[in-house]
Amino acid sequence: MKAVVLEGFGGVENFKDAELPVPEPKAGELRVKIHFAAFNPVDYKMRRGMREGVLPVVLGLDISGVVDKVGDGVTEFKPGDEVFAFIGGPRSNGGYAGYAVFPWQFAAKKPPGLSMAEAAAVPLTALTAWDCVFEKARVKKDSETAFVAGGSGGVGTMAIQFLRRAHATIFSTAGNDSSSDYLVDHLGIKPEHILVYKGLDLAGLEKAYLKLSGGRRPDICFDFVGGLMKKLCLQLVGDEGRVVSTVAEPEDFSYDIFSAEGSPIFYRSASFHFEYVLARAKSGEPSGWAQYGSKLSEIGGWLDCGKIAPPKVKLLGKLSAETVRKAHRLLEDGHVQGKLVMQVGV
Repeated sequence: MKAVVLEGFGGVENFKDAELPVPEPKAGELRVKIHFAAFNPVDYKMRRGMREGVLPVVLGLDISGVVDKVGDGVTEFKPGDEVFAFIGGPRSNGGYAGYAVFPWQFAAKKPPGLSMAEAAAVPLTALTAWDCVFEKARVKKDSETAFVAGGSGGVGTMAIQFLRRAHATIFSTAGNDSSSDYLVDHLGIKPEHILVYKGLDLAGLEKAYLKLSGGRRPDICFDFVGGLMKKLCLQLVGDEGRVVSTVAEPEDFSYDIFSAEGSPIFYRSASFHFEYVLARAKSGEPSGWAQYGSKLSEIGGWLDCGKIAPPKVKLLGKLSAETVRKAHRLLEDGHVQGKLVMQVGV
């Protein structure tokens, strides 16, 4: 099968086109012929060496395709089923390849109303947003205000829609007109609820947000960007509020949340949560894997009946090292609206 292999940690030049054997499913596994694969910021972090694995490696966590073969004991899927999957746990290889083998618990039936490209754009972002909104923040229906730093990205796109399902009042950020337009046109954010952050420092950002909100601090802050935006979320959150972040910081990142005098959240009795959607897949017990497919099935139902929409999809090209390099450069540059995908097969 055709694949794009990472031969060394570091730059995008380490991606190479390759031919690999088609993997065989073992008991409890599916083999999926991949139609589309999507890209996520965690991909380039893994390329740089985050949670270093054994090289060479095929990256990619989001796929859509057709079940090609099932291993012994699999009754939930059969050959010919159209699926979308988060392949963040045990697997033969990532999504930058013609086929992938993985435990059946990480897949769900593709929503009939979504194209294969749209379905590939959903899994990681929707699962992450689900955990952030419903499990970490535990948003309360009809009563809360949420600030979303990075609302135009893949996770932000899904989080905003989940928050709207809970009737939250939503504010978000934009660094340029393209991001603002996406938030308004695709996600229905009010223009007066968009914090344009370009050129502002932390104090200026806090002041600008409070002006937008009429002085009310948010009940929940979501950090999908990191750095200055993480500091802003910690600075903004209101009394008894919750801050949820998906972004780890470099060793030289400094912001005091542990001392009573220096912490912006201590005297507000606010809480801070990390969300790493790969945790259960990488180090959890197999008994917990089924929640991935179960959540995808529920999210798929919402997508199919129009309660939420998939991220806006940008097709970069067909499976090749050059397409993968292009995707990683765009993600590293930032300001991607929605999700980047590539066509793998048909």
